[in-house]
Formats: sequence, structure tokens, C-alpha cells
Amino acid sequence: MTITPVDSKNDLFFVENIYPQNLVDQVMSIDHRLTKSTCEEFQEDYPRKKLYHTHSVYNAMYTYVQSIQTTIEECVQMEFLSCDSAFWLDLPGFDMEKHLDNKKVFAAMQIYLTENTRPMPTVFYNSDDSIRFEPEYCVNSGYLMFNNENQWHAMPYTVPDNEYRLTSYTWFYQKRINTKPCLK
Repeated sequence: MTITPVDSKNDLFFVENIYPQNLVDQVMSIDHRLTKSTCEEFQEDYPRKKLYHTHSVYNAMYTYVQSIQTTIEECVQMEFLSCDSAFWLDLPGFDMEKHLDNKKVFAAMQIYLTENTRPMPTVFYNSDDSIRFEPEYCVNSGYLMFNNENQWHAMPYTVPDNEYRLTSYTWFYQKRINTKPCLK
């Protein structure tokens, strides 16, 4: 696993080789279009499905990310309360305009899990709309970001007909510090 800051801001990282190869091989052998799914909250108007963990490999990947949370914390120099993962299936026609994530997202990591005929990464932008970071699109790579008011990003490439983009998306929850005064 490699987690590299994309610049000196230390709020956006390129992530490579998160999952062990045996899990990547398993997930790549499944036709995910046949997996039971639902719409992702706040994304109901997009051709994106959130897959149920009906295959054992989804559960194994979910558990694996939880088991490496401490290693991820060390790499990004931030402690998290916990994490939770989903698997997103982006169907033909999917793309997403430039946006900020909702404020409930503290940090997130998206890992690409399918090979496609063309790259379809999430792209991050500077305040002047120039590209800040466009991760290399390859299986078992992606990004980890800390959500803030400058973290504009998009998926500007449309998923082509007869293809899909599968990603794991992990939310990291902020560790809260007790700020209540001590009563004596």
C-alpha cells in the first residue's frame, strides 16, 4: 500500500495497491451488474448503484479496509474514529459535475476496481478551475481526500455503453475530542 500526498496541502493523496491482489482478482471475476443493489443516498438521479454485500469478496474487502485503518492514519497523519465502505457501480452514461461533498463527509477514499477501455478517474480542481490532480486510472488505485471547502472534484468522463466503473468508496469518520469542561 502506498499513500502519497499530491501537494503540500496534505489534504489529498494518491493511493495505490490498497487491496491484496487475491481480493482484487476475486472482485474482477464478478459480473457486478448482477449483484443486488440500491440507489446511493443523495445520488438517486445518477446511473450509480450501491451494491449489497452479497458476494463474500465485498465483505472481505470491507473488513480489510477496517483492518488497515491504523496504517492509513499513520500515512495521512490523522486519526479517525472509524470507517465504513460501500461499492459503487457506475453504469453507462454516468458522469458527475464538479462539486463539493456534503459536510457530513470528513474524509473519503475511492479505489478503482475495473479495467475500462478508457480512463475514468475522479478529477480534482484548484479554485481557478485548473486541474489540481487527476489520478492515474488503474485497478487498485485512487485517492484519499479530506473534505473541505476547496476540495472541488468531478467525474468528467462518461461511462461508455457496454461498460461500467466499479469502485470501493470508504468514508472515514472524524474522531471527536471531548470539549466539555470538567466539573468539580
